[in-house]
Amino acid sequence: MNNLDAFILRGIFTSYSIRDLQASGALISPQVSGLEKNEADMYSALSEKTRSGSIEMAKYYRYLFALENSIRDLINDVFIENVGLDWYLTKATTLMKKKLDDRKGTESKNRWHSGRNEHQIYYLDFGDLALLITNSWELFKDLFPDQHWINSRMNECERSRNIIAHTNVLPAEEGSRLEMYLKDIINQIG
Repeated sequence: MNNLDAFILRGIFTSYSIRDLQASGALISPQVSGLEKNEADMYSALSEKTRSGSIEMAKYYRYLFALENSIRDLINDVFIENVGLDWYLTKATTLMKKKLDDRKGTESKNRWHSGRNEHQIYYLDFGDLALLITNSWELFKDLFPDQHWINSRMNECERSRNIIAHTNVLPAEEGSRLEMYLKDIINQIG
């Protein structure tokens, strides 16, 4: 019982000390915004595994978002510069065009929900991006060391992307690989 009493007493003294330090300005309490409080309340009913997983995955989602959209922008810019604004008509495969039509059709039936970005490239799968680069290698060969370099990185990233996109937890080792490939590609296309 002595240990419990001592523990409780230390807790009481600690709370008084914290209050005194805050009052004197020596200890500044973290400011919690209304949004942060709302998020904390929303997530409070979730398991610790889900809460902590969502925090960790937010970092990897940002890597993925930056990587995928940088590649989309690069492809779009290269094609516009070399083929013109209507590049999609000549550079997209028949399967890519079918995906676009199917996905736009689904969006038109569900007008209550916002659609994707206006440009057709945002309707393609991640793997289609590598295919666009490979199929038009003459336009991209000066940007990458070789086809294998970009294809291997995009294939590896696609595996991680699928884990992230399907709301699974990406192991830290794979997250580090995604970060490394993001840096590689950004440094390469600079």
